[in-house]
Amino acid sequence: MEMLATYRQFIERQGLWNVGDRVLLAVSGGPDSVAMAELTARLGVEFAISHVNFGLRGEESDGDEDFVRQLAQKYNVPIFVTHADTTRYADMKGISIEMAAREIRYAEFARIMANDGYDVTAVAHHRDDAIETFFLNLLRGSGIRGLTGMRVRNDKIVRPLLCFSRADIEEFLTINGLDYRTDSSNLENEYARNKIRNIVLPIIDEISENARQSITESIGYLGMAKRVYDNAIDNAAASVISENNGAIVVDIPGIIGYVESECLLYEILNRYGFGKMQCREVFRHLTGESGKIFYSNTHRLVKDRNTLIISNLNDVKADSGRAPVVFRRSDVDAGRLDTHSWHLKMELIVCDEFTPERDPKTAYFDMDKLCFPMTVTGWERGDSFVPFGSSCHKKLSDLFIDQKLSLGDKNKVEILRCGGKILWVIGIRAGNHYRVTPTTRQILKITATPISD
Repeated sequence: MEMLATYRQFIERQGLWNVGDRVLLAVSGGPDSVAMAELTARLGVEFAISHVNFGLRGEESDGDEDFVRQLAQKYNVPIFVTHADTTRYADMKGISIEMAAREIRYAEFARIMANDGYDVTAVAHHRDDAIETFFLNLLRGSGIRGLTGMRVRNDKIVRPLLCFSRADIEEFLTINGLDYRTDSSNLENEYARNKIRNIVLPIIDEISENARQSITESIGYLGMAKRVYDNAIDNAAASVISENNGAIVVDIPGIIGYVESECLLYEILNRYGFGKMQCREVFRHLTGESGKIFYSNTHRLVKDRNTLIISNLNDVKADSGRAPVVFRRSDVDAGRLDTHSWHLKMELIVCDEFTPERDPKTAYFDMDKLCFPMTVTGWERGDSFVPFGSSCHKKLSDLFIDQKLSLGDKNKVEILRCGGKILWVIGIRAGNHYRVTPTTRQILKITATPISD
């Protein structure tokens, strides 16, 4: 009863759900989710079970599904089962199997809650999972945000087992004679999380028997430090940000004068969808010439003298009077993207099959070096690039003179941009950035066909 009391107190203290709420439990069949189902049933909460069969372990995955169905019968609760082709999904999205499984399951939770009236989804992450995530984020260089551990509540996703360790859960299952499934892939060290769980943490345990408790306490301290950090960042951001006609204006001298200027710039730009690598590139150009342009999925950033001007893409018009087109990784998977002037056909090819076409309407890039989202825009005054095969910058205005383009033709020109760099003056000349080299593993071939054709 002691674990049940702790479970109830943790839910109440953290406000994970209210009396009368309908709770969806994510149950894989493993020890953690089985313990969560048993504890929730003992609380008398109205709940249902969600199970995703990822199809990654053949008969073992089907056995997990059968086990969870029997669990739902035991508790006499509804069950929602989804079958997913996780490998195909990962290939289509260009992401890892782990990330694909995560996206699939959380999309399923959202769908069930919206369609069937459940208030929250409870996932069975425990204290040791939080420690593993801490080390994963440490290795990824995620900064203080990634080192503060798993959130007890993230919108409608709640984690009621974060007050327990893996050992606590295993003891509860043993005492109560509860069966569960063992995922054989958890014993393999192919994935980074498993390496941390099976190799790194046992070594840390040898160094200090209280290591996990100490790490958990440190994660808590970092969470408190982050709240102080966020407050300082908010105050600093407010001192360098203003608004002008709907656009966000960032004062560059104010950024440069801050004690950790690159950190402040990242925290400001990240709010508008700019990633870590993009922010580094923007920081490098703070003292450079005006006119540099960067895009996130949702916003455009322009360096204009001593300011950075950030505008929502819905409000942005290029010099040609046309909105920029965002080029996402999913467009590569789809194999096609239409801009204002061009049909772009995408194809991923391996180096062994690479025979370049000498055609300005076809361009080739090193897929692994591209930074998405890219954008297709009109040209901007002052734009320059390094043409393919050259080592010198060339102004687009000079290129247009060489091409003998009329004013009307200039206004129809579209540029493929990536991370602040011009990759391709579409249909006219490819750039030298992210070109195919002897070390390239995967090539993105883009063929442009005029819309009028």
